Amino acid sequence: MPDELPPHPNIPLPPSEKLNPHYILGEIRDHIRDFNKLFPFVDLDILFDQATAVRRKNVNPETQIRQFLQAFKNTETFRDAFSLLDEGTQKKIHSFTKGKSAEEVTRKGGFSLPPSPAAKHHFRLLDLFHSLFETRAKEHHEPVKEIDAKDVTDAPRIFEDKNNSKIMKVYPDTIFENWGENVKNKPRWTCVPTSVLGVQNLVKHSWSDIFSEDQEILVSLLDLHEVTRTPDQLAIGPNTKALSNELVSINILEKPSFSPNKRCVRVGVAVTSEGFRQWSIHNNVCALPVDAILVEVTFGGVNGTICHGGGRRHKTISDLVVAIEYVDVNGVLQTIVDKTQLKAAAGCFGLLGVVTHITFELGPMTYAVLRPRKPPITLAIPPLKISDIPLALYKHWTHKELADAQADFERRATDDYYSEWFWYTYQSTAWVNTWNPTSDPSGVRDYPSPAGIFLQWLQAWVGGWFSQTYFFSHIPAHWQAQFLALAGMAVLPPTLFDEKQVEVKTYLPDGLHFFRGIQNFRVQDMEFEIPLPPLKSDPSKPDLTIVQRAWWDVIKLIYAEANEGRSPMRLTLEVRITGGSDMIMAPQQGNSCGTASIEVLTIPNHEPEEWDQFKQNVANIWMGYEIDGAKLNTRPHWGKEWQGLKVGQTSIEQHLKENSYKQQIALFKQTLADMGKSQGWTLDDIQKQFSNKLWDNIIYS
Repeated sequence: MPDELPPHPNIPLPPSEKLNPHYILGEIRDHIRDFNKLFPFVDLDILFDQATAVRRKNVNPETQIRQFLQAFKNTETFRDAFSLLDEGTQKKIHSFTKGKSAEEVTRKGGFSLPPSPAAKHHFRLLDLFHSLFETRAKEHHEPVKEIDAKDVTDAPRIFEDKNNSKIMKVYPDTIFENWGENVKNKPRWTCVPTSVLGVQNLVKHSWSDIFSEDQEILVSLLDLHEVTRTPDQLAIGPNTKALSNELVSINILEKPSFSPNKRCVRVGVAVTSEGFRQWSIHNNVCALPVDAILVEVTFGGVNGTICHGGGRRHKTISDLVVAIEYVDVNGVLQTIVDKTQLKAAAGCFGLLGVVTHITFELGPMTYAVLRPRKPPITLAIPPLKISDIPLALYKHWTHKELADAQADFERRATDDYYSEWFWYTYQSTAWVNTWNPTSDPSGVRDYPSPAGIFLQWLQAWVGGWFSQTYFFSHIPAHWQAQFLALAGMAVLPPTLFDEKQVEVKTYLPDGLHFFRGIQNFRVQDMEFEIPLPPLKSDPSKPDLTIVQRAWWDVIKLIYAEANEGRSPMRLTLEVRITGGSDMIMAPQQGNSCGTASIEVLTIPNHEPEEWDQFKQNVANIWMGYEIDGAKLNTRPHWGKEWQGLKVGQTSIEQHLKENSYKQQIALFKQTLADMGKSQGWTLDDIQKQFSNKLWDNIIYS
């Protein structure tokens, strides 16, 4: 790319009353070719055709995804992303780009999700270090060790078996970056244990404290071999483990469960959600009733940060735990089964020790009956007042249509097994995904199909590199939002404008993980958990007006930002209705009528100061809600973006410590201390070994 670009077309953000798909697509159609000199390697005629067709509601998801590939295939960004894929995936993309359907591309051999580029990059770096150290050791006729080639004197050597024949992989100075790219550090050592004994020996080693900060120690539960294995080994039987990794295992326990008609399933913390999904469907015995959508996450990570799914009847994933096995500060393997202690241990952020296995109590496999919809935004979650609707999204609806929509929303949010709503920025429609299961397996099928998984993966992969192109960074922000919405909504069912209703019966895990491959598209994400207050007329039911306020307050804010020439949120507004939680440190704890788990998402690295201010504005709104003069105890999702925010003039860290979690922190510490008394350690011990600056501030100071 030349240092000096040709003159940039001047396309300012239009007045907010024009920001809807019809206007934006028309503007793209009218001005896209103005960028010809700026981007000679992008086929702008294809994007012109795409905008024209979608504006006329001539939509086919395969055509839309294919057009992105065809338009950008000659760009450096596309070629770089394409080069990172395995040969089989490359061939599928090539055939699809040339015109073959997704069905034709996947008919022979199906489609297995490749690991995301971010995961492959991280683990390939580790493997590169590994090969370099092996070579160095062999050249010097030394035993194979996992050591820093520049500094062999302090390299740790940790055995993973009783015979001291298997040495743990340990890598020096490998940069760690989380999926959202908002946490980055350089641990001195990254350790990859594959056995419980290995974890014990790791903890016993006399190094500095174990936590992932600069020059400290990071424990990784997977390596490239496990990440790239497809299909997952865990699909082979009811009691199985990866051949080389004791922490990648799933077992149905023989001992009776605590509840009738349920099973106790012991899961290694390195098992991914994709591995457990495959295992559950293959064995068709039991399933998690709730889970996060992402499949490229481990059970250790999901449990440690107290993640949730969707549906008011469901508490968090951690609430399903009936046993935690962990290596304590003394290197001793411990098990927690006491129900009171589990309220701390099953959601402890890694502060207790290194968790190795988690046992869940699960019900029998059921089958999700999916009926997703794309209603007009006003009828998806109706506003409390018509004046809440921005002019760009306004359409006249009768009183009956609005009343029917309100009743439909309340029914779905209150009673449906799973419930969530998506809205892409500036779009006139929403995506509603609420459903109920059945015990009847007749007519069940895998969902998505191999062709559907390929399309979903392709859309996310395209979004990942498309948002990094020079083209994307130089087009107006509202165009960015429209292109992302166009690609995202294309693969969400119903996929055609003339489809009013689709129905799919699939396995419960497939319903929970309805979108595959989204880990390929990194996002920035702030989520808060807003308590649902009881309805005054019937305290047994939730007052859902708080959800409607939170939803439309953000939409109004987005259009107010547009009036100031800003477009900070370029992806989605999402809300899931969830239950409360018995976990002491869960943000849903105490929410007896349920929780609105609501979040805003955008693309990384674009206008970071604008995004930070937008997050603060949203937080001010969501954390400011009151019922009868008392503020609701709205709290952030621990695993999303919240650090750096303020509550009034106070840092959010201080607010959480002194207000939102004041009683819970005291109970959490006391519960941990009680465990330590019987297991031979103190709070000071685990703080020194397993805490970091954040938890020192919030929990221990």
